[in-house]
Amino acid sequence: MSELIYSITHRPYVFIFLIAFLAFSWMEQGKLRTLIWLVTGYLVALLAEWASVNPDIRLPFGYYVYHQEALENDLLVFGVPFFDSLSFAFLSYVSFSFAQFFMSPLWRKGLNFQRVTSRGIRNSPATLFLGAALMTLIDVVVDPVAHLGAHWFLGDIYHYPSPGYHYNVTMANYAGWFVVGWVIMFINQRVDAFLANREMVKDTALSLPYVPFQGLFAPLFWAGILLFNLGVIAWLGWSYEPEQGMVFDHAEVRKLFLSSCFVVVPVLLIAAVQLIKPSNRPSHEELTAWLASYPNPRLKAEIGDHN
Repeated sequence: MSELIYSITHRPYVFIFLIAFLAFSWMEQGKLRTLIWLVTGYLVALLAEWASVNPDIRLPFGYYVYHQEALENDLLVFGVPFFDSLSFAFLSYVSFSFAQFFMSPLWRKGLNFQRVTSRGIRNSPATLFLGAALMTLIDVVVDPVAHLGAHWFLGDIYHYPSPGYHYNVTMANYAGWFVVGWVIMFINQRVDAFLANREMVKDTALSLPYVPFQGLFAPLFWAGILLFNLGVIAWLGWSYEPEQGMVFDHAEVRKLFLSSCFVVVPVLLIAAVQLIKPSNRPSHEELTAWLASYPNPRLKAEIGDHN
């Protein structure tokens, strides 16, 4: 228990994002699907990380080593930090939800955007592929700054015995993130399809709460995770003063900040265009099908009054 408390108090940002995920996912897919995503996301990530730090397997992320001495107070499961595997649950979900944002029409009343995502869009191969790609983009920013953990409050928790070309991060690691994200999302797509069929047979369609501005949550959540990491990089590049004798290349970190911005900003600009594009409005048939899959009297009244 003390190890878990230590992880929570010393990695609070992970658990803040986790709480945000639980609330966000509950609004979008209900309690049961949220719990299943949390458990499957964690277990898939744990298995992937355990296999990668095992020198006899080294898949899917490629081989890396956790520094056990730096993690001696943290909760470890099979030699893997609990907080690290847990983060895959919310990173995969927000990326999957953001993919649905790009794939779906948006109903709008002022700034109240509602994402009209049919079950077909939610569980499509295109959404799956885009979601895994958006999750990989998160790691293109996150992993290089995590590799600098000795210089900020994360700590020096891991290294690659054979450093890669992207700020010491290997290409195998990024490929692994795509694969793991794809697997987590695929499992939960199949779970959703199974539960939807069961709900249809029992005539108990999933009822979700109506939350104003809900269509904006996925891009804002995805952006928030990236902006947090960009903030850490900016602080390291322009404000951090290393201890005497410690080697630190501010110019290289500033390059990391700029290259990370080149990854994040275009995605967010395209997301902004989705909000204002006239052709991205749902048809009457799309709204009807959406409300049939996710019935909500308040939402139906709100849309019916302004459709």
